Formats: sequence, C-alpha cells, structure tokens
Amino acid sequence: MIGYQYMFERLDGILSGSDGITEAGVLRDFQTSPTDMTMQTHMGMLMYAPTDRLALMTMLPYVTMSMGEVHRDGTRSTERSNGIGDLELRGLYSLHLAKDLRHRILANFGIGFPTGSINHSDAEGSRLEYPMQTGSGTYSLLPGITYLGQLLPWSWGAEFSSKVRLGRNEHGYREGNQYEPRMWVARQLTRWVSLSVGASGELLGNIIGTDALLDPTDEPTKDPNRQGGKRLDAVFGATLTPLGRFFHGQQFLVQGDVPVAQSLNGPQLKRSYMLHVAWQREF
Repeated sequence: MIGYQYMFERLDGILSGSDGITEAGVLRDFQTSPTDMTMQTHMGMLMYAPTDRLALMTMLPYVTMSMGEVHRDGTRSTERSNGIGDLELRGLYSLHLAKDLRHRILANFGIGFPTGSINHSDAEGSRLEYPMQTGSGTYSLLPGITYLGQLLPWSWGAEFSSKVRLGRNEHGYREGNQYEPRMWVARQLTRWVSLSVGASGELLGNIIGTDALLDPTDEPTKDPNRQGGKRLDAVFGATLTPLGRFFHGQQFLVQGDVPVAQSLNGPQLKRSYMLHVAWQREF
C-alpha cells in the first residue's frame, strides 16, 4: 500500500494551565509572546505485509511552520521554518484475529530516526525555538496497542500509541515523551461512505535538558519547562471508498479534530483545530 496524508494544525490564543492569558500578560514576564501558529505536514507512506499477521511501513513527513510574535516594544514579526521531519519505521502484528473478523488486537512497534533538522534559524541567523524545529535530534521508540471491532454496518476501536525519546541530541536536550489514547465508532452508510466520531487524547512531557543558545527568559517557546501539556479532542471523520475500476483499491479520509479541553505548561499557544486529509491505494 502507498499513501499520502496532509495535516493542518492551527494554534491561536494562549493558555497557562487551563486558564487563558493575554499577550500583554505574557509580555510582563517575557520580551516576546507568541500570537498564533500554523503547522502543515505532508506525509508519505509505504506499507508492505509479508504475512497475514505482520505489516511493515515507513513514513516520512515534510513540515512547514509559521509563528507570529509580538514584542515588548509593540512590534510584530513572523518566524518560518520548513524541512523534512523524523523518519519512522513501524510495524503492526496481529496478536488476536477472530475468524469472523469481529475482533482484532494488534501490537504496534517502531523506531523513529533523527532525520529532521534541529538547526533551523531565523533571518538574523539565531536558532529558532523548540516548537519551530522540524526534527527532534534523537531516536525514538514507538510502542502501542490497537483493538478493532466490527459488526456491519458498525465498527469501533481503541488505540494507545506512544513516542518515547532516547538519549539527548547534539544540543543537549530531548523532546518530551508523547502518549496518545484514542477511541472511535463508525457506521457504514453506503457501500462507499462511512462516518465516524471519537475522542483523542494527548499527554506531552516537557523537554529534558536545554539548548544553550535559547534564552528561556526571552519567550516561553524557548523555555524547556513550558512545552508539555494535556489535550482532549473530539474527532469527526468520513471515509470514502469510491466504486469503479479507476478507484479500485483506493480510499480517501477526511477528519477534523476540535479541542474539548486543554491544560498546558504555559504560557503556551493552544490548539484551535486540526484537519487531516488522506489517500491510500492497496496493491
């Protein structure tokens, strides 16, 4: 199977814990405050199943980011970065597969490789803050587990995935570990359309260590202790499997994530929404 996924994330407004804080409030303690941020990710994927129980895949993202800032003197600026992210090699193994396919349990495993850059700089040549780097600079372990259920026209599932960072990068830090539980239910409306609704959580740890070139008193995006937090999103999606020879083996997905609750180690930009559009083709 080959696939492509486009993800758009918009962050707007600032939280400290679950409480909102104004840009002026941030500027009382820092020289600069972030105002908003957009992140666009283009993800290419290749998957091969050597057996009925095992599937192997490789995923490589290309990331484009833009962040607005306001400074204590009243001026505003925009920082930008782009480049490939970290390569991931993943695997899925069926631990349990019912004969009627009604229940399946899958073990997820993988390794992340530090192919993305942690050396992006601004127009003046100064290193950009942690959230504006396209890579992590460290290897990662990617364990998880997935449950899938099906009783047509209904299907449902739950998943727990994680990203565990290893060691420290060349600048002396590592990004925080990431844990993501998800659950969903879907209903097939026609032979080629199904709708889904679910919930997705995220627990992100603070950065361990520090980049000596980033002054944590300058702005909160340069403080390693202000990068973690918790989120809960409501997720709505539609899966399309068009009929006809031209679309044989192809599937399209459109999904939107809307935050229900957020508590951030801020001041930190809060998520406004996420949009996923994906295409895949099986051979």
